[in-house]
Amino acid sequence: MSPKVIKPKISVLFSTPTFITPYRSSLESNFVVQWSPIPYTPPPKKILEYFSFPFRLINKKIRTFFSSNKADILFVEFANETLALVSKIQKSKMIVTRLHRYELFSLPNANWSVVDLVIVVNNWMARELEDKLPSLKGKIICIPNFVDVDYWHKPKKHIINNQISMVGNIEKRKGHDKAIIAFSKVIKEKKDLKFKIIGKCKNQVFLDSLKSLVDDLGLASSIEFVGYAEDLRQEYHNSDIILSFSEHESTHLTLFEGLSCGVWPLSRNWEGVDEFLPSSNIFLDEKDFVKKVLSFYSNDITQNLNDIGSLASSVLPKFSNPDPRKTLSDTILNHYLSFNKK
Repeated sequence: MSPKVIKPKISVLFSTPTFITPYRSSLESNFVVQWSPIPYTPPPKKILEYFSFPFRLINKKIRTFFSSNKADILFVEFANETLALVSKIQKSKMIVTRLHRYELFSLPNANWSVVDLVIVVNNWMARELEDKLPSLKGKIICIPNFVDVDYWHKPKKHIINNQISMVGNIEKRKGHDKAIIAFSKVIKEKKDLKFKIIGKCKNQVFLDSLKSLVDDLGLASSIEFVGYAEDLRQEYHNSDIILSFSEHESTHLTLFEGLSCGVWPLSRNWEGVDEFLPSSNIFLDEKDFVKKVLSFYSNDITQNLNDIGSLASSVLPKFSNPDPRKTLSDTILNHYLSFNKK
């Protein structure tokens, strides 16, 4: 009778579960998983926040300590102030973190010497991180984000709807204002196009400014602010082109969820996008964007379907084969086994 395998304990600490949730079952195949939501506690900005901040910080420290105390491995999703705290109170544990995007521009004041493994989601981030923190050389590994190609499937019947979409939180770095202005140039050449802006906005002033821009350009009948989409897959099915106008991203998954649903992705040339898309799907400026949109609509549907199918075949395996969820789980386990031999 073979001895029972004792799985190591891993505590997954996160403030937002969106990106890590799909990885849970793969982690559970290798580890005893403790799911540990930890509140995000940024420095106070408003007067009332200064009074509540010490109490929120104490609460965070207590929750972080108890969430990490009995685990063998600490996985910190998003390398933020939680990583800084963990790296100072649990130095003897194996510590793993994953960077998604914004952390790269404002790295936390962590004790990086005790961080054993850093996972990034594109190679550009890996190079930038090593330049910023040379001590991490040999500890950084790139594992792409995961796209569920079974859920994000094509519609049963594909038609051209003359609809362009942009999906995600509405914030300044996403470039919605630039997308609206660029669309105003496209619609001069193809007047039957519609542009759907799908996503929530936390800044009402910024949202109002976008709506005013739409009105000033006379595009109120051609641009729709959808807000939160109850059925995002259906929104992709209704779209012909999915856009990214962001200043910077790590992956911008909506491009590839859309591609999996049969939508043609077009992206601004933010750093790292060329790891995922060919030049035919990356625009350099507004003029290039207009050219690429009009080129798509000048093709017949058979040509577009062939192009989308070919692109999907070459691009989507980066997010699904090998399965990034299993790769991440196995990578952490292998590092843990090596860690224990030290």
